[in-house]
Amino acid sequence: MSSRLQNIQFSALARAGEGLTQWRPLAMGFITLVACGLLVFVSQALARGMGGFAGVLLFGLLMLATAVVFFSGVSAVGVMLMDKAQGIAVRGFADAAYAGLLCVPKFLGLALLALVATLVFYLVAAIIYFVCKIPLLGAVLAFVAHPVLIIAASALIVAWVCVVAPMFAPAVWSGLPFKAALASVIGIARNRLVEVVLMQIVLYIILMVITGLLFMGLLPASISLTAMGTGIAGGGAGGMGLEGLMYMGPRALSHMGMSGSVIGLWLGVGVLFCVIFALLGQVAVMGQNLVYLQASASIDSTGEEQALDGVWSDVRKRAEEAKERAKAAAERAKQVAAQKAQEVAAANEARKAAAAEQAQQQAAVAAEREAARQAAEAARLQTEQAAAEQAAAAQQAAQEAQRLADAQPAAAPQTQAAPVAAPSCPSCHGQVGRTDSFCEHCGHKLKP
Repeated sequence: MSSRLQNIQFSALARAGEGLTQWRPLAMGFITLVACGLLVFVSQALARGMGGFAGVLLFGLLMLATAVVFFSGVSAVGVMLMDKAQGIAVRGFADAAYAGLLCVPKFLGLALLALVATLVFYLVAAIIYFVCKIPLLGAVLAFVAHPVLIIAASALIVAWVCVVAPMFAPAVWSGLPFKAALASVIGIARNRLVEVVLMQIVLYIILMVITGLLFMGLLPASISLTAMGTGIAGGGAGGMGLEGLMYMGPRALSHMGMSGSVIGLWLGVGVLFCVIFALLGQVAVMGQNLVYLQASASIDSTGEEQALDGVWSDVRKRAEEAKERAKAAAERAKQVAAQKAQEVAAANEARKAAAAEQAQQQAAVAAEREAARQAAEAARLQTEQAAAEQAAAAQQAAQEAQRLADAQPAAAPQTQAAPVAAPSCPSCHGQVGRTDSFCEHCGHKLKP
């Protein structure tokens, strides 16, 4: 460890200040910031004008384009500064922009790998915590496993913040493909983690010193002069300090009609601070490039690259096996679904046949009921007709009787007025007297 620490050349990090003198990366960074600002403004204006779901969708697409432009521009600056750190000719704007655009998919791949690694780690932790729910044994396991998980997570976070993220970008900017850059970063993390962390600390100290030197005169000068210029150009008496800047600037912009001079002052201050922060960013990027070049100088990442090849092949093999298993499962599921579909179809056919038979039975029962109803109706009609005929006959008989009764008193006097016929012998039918006891013709005895 001591020999490794002795090999660290902290003086090489002093070249990080060279980032302040590189105008091409500065121009590229400024163009990137302006382009991102315009895209944000246009996306907001279009989204507000369109409104609804279409406006939200357009805003999301334009913000995605803004992110691509930003990371491409930052990578272009990194590529230019890597050329400077390696001591080769700094490439032009077009070549740097193209190289920066090619770096974006590599950063996206690293982000996806980090997300997958995080999910796997927390999945393992969740499984361990579920096992810790076992009585007695779970308490002992939790006592041991929980601190181990915390230490492992903290080590991974430190490795990501201090090594993986800072070193992967310079590896990509140096022209390495994704797999080679990842293998180089893994080799640095395994072999020179402490050295890289120490160099990062020294780089942060250099950044703080440069930032302090820049803002030592820039901050009070910008506050005082901006306040004075705002007060004079705006037609008022501006303050001479931070209070005047905080008060006079907004008052000039809001109450003095947004004069061109005041707007020019504030825009100039904004551009100045953008340039200052871009220069500080260039110092940080230049320092990261120098740290990477020094850390990777004595690292042979062939073994890590071969290990990654093995991991990729293993992952590819497992993916193929999973694909085959998924395909077989899909086929089985398809067969089961087809069988179930056939069973469902047969059940539907049987259900339809049963429904048809039941409908026929119901129709027959309904027909029988209808026939019985019609017969009952016919019988009822016949009964009503017979009753009506009987009633008519009775009425006719009553009428006839009434007619006869009406006619009988008139015929009675005629019967009484008719002459009484003379009696006759029942034997010889001869005429006899009413008081005769014997027939005078045949001597037959007459009834008294």
